[in-house]
Amino acid sequence: MPEHPPPPRIPYVDESRCQACRKCVARKMCRVKAIVAIDPGEPPFVDGNLCYGCLVCIPACPFEAIVT
Repeated sequence: MPEHPPPPRIPYVDESRCQACRKCVARKMCRVKAIVAIDPGEPPFVDGNLCYGCLVCIPACPFEAIVT
């Protein structure tokens, strides 16, 4: 029986660290635009339906607010 790869790790935004930047670097780095901001000044969130777990957003955030 073939082994399936593990499901992707979906990161999330740690709201206690997030500075709700106007120009979120992590959002800009996300190729599928899975980091969504609804209201200006509020922390964004990671849409698990869009995110495929590449984790490129984690090192992009200067405040280390995106974690797994």
